[in-house]
Amino acid sequence: MSTQPQKSPSPPKITAEQEVYDRMINRQDRLLEASAKATSVLLTVENFDEAIDTALQIIAEGADCDRLNVLEGNFDAASDPSSTVPTYHTAIYEWARPGMIRQMDCPEAARIPSAGIEAFLERYYLNGDGFGGLLAAWVEPLRSAYAAVRVQSSYSVPIRVKGQWWGVLCLNYCRAAIEIGAAEVAVLRSIADCIGSAIDRDRSQKIMLQAEQVRVAELAKANHVLDRTVDLLATDPDLNRFLDYVLKAFAEQFDAPLIQYWENPEPGDVAYLRLAYSNGQILTAAELPNDCLVTGIPVQHELDGYGNFQTRQRYYVIEDIPTDPIELALFSPLNFDLEKWCTEHGIRKMINIALGWSKKLTNSLLLYFPSGRHLSGQQIELMCALAQQVTLAIQLTQLAEIKQSEAIARAQERAARESVAELVKANTALKQSLDTLATDPDLDRFIGYTLELIAEQLDAPRIEYWVHSDLEDRTYSYLTYCQGQILKSSDPSAQVGLDVTPFLNIPLKVGNTNIGTLAIYLPTHRTFVGQAIELAHALAQQLTFAIELTRLAEEAQQAALLQERTRMAREIHDTLAQAFGGISMQLQAFDYFAATQPEKAHTHLLSAQALAKDGLAEARRSVWTLYLETSEYEDPARTIAKFIEQTMSRQAVPIDLAIDGSPRPLHPDLGLNLLRIAQESIANALRHAQPQTIQIRLSYSPQNLQMTVRDDGCGFETQSPSPGFGLMGMQQRAARIGATWHLVSQIDRGTSITVTLAHPETP
Repeated sequence: MSTQPQKSPSPPKITAEQEVYDRMINRQDRLLEASAKATSVLLTVENFDEAIDTALQIIAEGADCDRLNVLEGNFDAASDPSSTVPTYHTAIYEWARPGMIRQMDCPEAARIPSAGIEAFLERYYLNGDGFGGLLAAWVEPLRSAYAAVRVQSSYSVPIRVKGQWWGVLCLNYCRAAIEIGAAEVAVLRSIADCIGSAIDRDRSQKIMLQAEQVRVAELAKANHVLDRTVDLLATDPDLNRFLDYVLKAFAEQFDAPLIQYWENPEPGDVAYLRLAYSNGQILTAAELPNDCLVTGIPVQHELDGYGNFQTRQRYYVIEDIPTDPIELALFSPLNFDLEKWCTEHGIRKMINIALGWSKKLTNSLLLYFPSGRHLSGQQIELMCALAQQVTLAIQLTQLAEIKQSEAIARAQERAARESVAELVKANTALKQSLDTLATDPDLDRFIGYTLELIAEQLDAPRIEYWVHSDLEDRTYSYLTYCQGQILKSSDPSAQVGLDVTPFLNIPLKVGNTNIGTLAIYLPTHRTFVGQAIELAHALAQQLTFAIELTRLAEEAQQAALLQERTRMAREIHDTLAQAFGGISMQLQAFDYFAATQPEKAHTHLLSAQALAKDGLAEARRSVWTLYLETSEYEDPARTIAKFIEQTMSRQAVPIDLAIDGSPRPLHPDLGLNLLRIAQESIANALRHAQPQTIQIRLSYSPQNLQMTVRDDGCGFETQSPSPGFGLMGMQQRAARIGATWHLVSQIDRGTSITVTLAHPETP
């Protein structure tokens, strides 16, 4: 009797509900993966427009939608200032599937007015998390706008910048009416937050760059003006021509509509307007209106708040001239209408800079500005430096006039000649100081040169440079000139005792901030004339400018390194966020299939383990880089060797480092980027290539530095699109530091990446 073979049981049928859930899981997976990639693009691609366009394409392809765009909210100039809802929204970035209508090209949909739907926008976007659904669910005029571009269903979420509603991220389905769930909408909100952060970061960077460019331009212009005034002071004896140039330079440098030069001759009871710059013209006393400004203004001996007129502070600022009590006290007795005069000239604010020497202030420069004009500390310091040049020019002219007078006695003539020689020597020293400041970037050498120059001019055996640190709340000696040598104050030779007495302490100030002091010592029997003291102050002023310029350059460098560290910190956060998100989804799928489809459940569990391993490795690599000090980046051979040692402690593939030539220090930013390229190359090889060995070669030559990372793994087709952004990130890093980047890969032959840096910058 034969037996019939038993039929194997049929696999359980998948219900419609399970199919919907599977599609939802797959769509969520794709959207989460797209979100992670888009976030990486927004953080790593430097060109903001390119980053947004690339991120939109990645997200749209992950969501399998037909159109994805970013709309910015705009307020009309005539709109109510208290309104919280924009007047209209404009599509500014867009990705559309080929063959689909672009919303930005459609007049009915490119600019969407808010009239009539203010309550809808306020509910779902200003105060809510967005709105979405089939076309019929949308209100007018949004429904008509979407119909014009063939939308069947649409979902949108608000984009916020610094917590304020800025615009909308909108996802459209045109081929079919697709409905998405709350999880996908939540991912869209996360993407919108990333776009908002990217917009905020781009705006902040542009503002910082613009401010830095303005500051650099102002400093360059200031140095040119100072250099020009020193040249004129040394070569042109005509005081009037010099004053003409200085007043024009003041007007151009500080955009001042009116500048006046006042004299207050002995006995100092009356001040006279002698020269003015107005509307692009220099006007002498003969060309000015014959009013009380020219005929003379009686001066009170005590100016409340400013001290005695001839012993007052270096400068003072008046914010509103017509209402200032001192100005009113000066001009009211003369029936001079200050309000009318200020209105005619378009001015309200004034800075009064004293001119004088030997503790006696006899003249003044007055600069006038419109109401509300801000004057920075650097601008005021430059004004005072130019005023110092005017003081020297006036003194030179007066000494020349005295020298030419036949009534001066022989002793007076000799004193005048000595004074002129001292001033010429002072001008030469100032010119040399400016030349050194322009050509030598090393601050310590410039400080040492300035100490030597002052010592030579004053014949001083000892000068000390003291630094004041607000951060540490202390003042300490940094450099010392002692008997022809520049010594660090910690050097025992700097402590050698001399028979000297402190003679002059010159504070170094930027605005109202004290950054240091010059202490000049002389033998007890020595005295000096006022010109020598003026020269010491002028050289100290140049030293202050050099210290401030160096501080600004160091701040810019530290800002660049801090930006890079912040970017790497974001990488760590995004790496962990992506890994945890993927693990969570895989574990949910595992839990769902565990009872009915154990093999499929096991596959999801393995995927979760792989995601955890990759995420942990990537996070360790980035964290290790953050721990390095800035100075360690100057030696890429050492930092790469440390990274290799750290990497080999966690895996078995040998990694060899070879060095050709003599290593030399690099600028920290160059070393940091080379390290990151090496890290990414090694990580890619270990993650994808299954190599037996990895080799890194650093080749130093007099002109170039070349780094090659080579593995003997499986290789890949270089023409095929890369699944990730590692290669693109390496290319961008190489381009950022001015290096060339070259990739060679063959199937089963391995991969090599070569970075060549020509004429690398040193620290």
